[in-house]
Amino acid sequence: MADVSVEIPSPLSKCIIFCETECVLGCCGIDAVSTDSALIEAWCRRVGSVAVVEARLQLAELIEMVEDRSHCLASTFLNFRTPDDAARRQLLDFLAALDAGLAAGDAS
Repeated sequence: MADVSVEIPSPLSKCIIFCETECVLGCCGIDAVSTDSALIEAWCRRVGSVAVVEARLQLAELIEMVEDRSHCLASTFLNFRTPDDAARRQLLDFLAALDAGLAAGDAS
């Protein structure tokens, strides 16, 4: 199965960097990023609703790509690859948690 490289555009990438509190992506990948709703909501308040809506649209596209099991997904930015179903599930759980935080931030 071939790798498909994916870029994480701004503003979604800026949200992820804002939430990079546990370590750094280059070291720990997505484990470096906190998906705490309060932290994501703080980012939402900082950037405003236009950026939040755009980040959610970018996130929806990314989730769709991850759910496509015809390829492995690789992201240099996230320092993550989906060689198997366990890794794909881990990434989908991470993205779902980000989406929940963005949705809560968009509603407030």
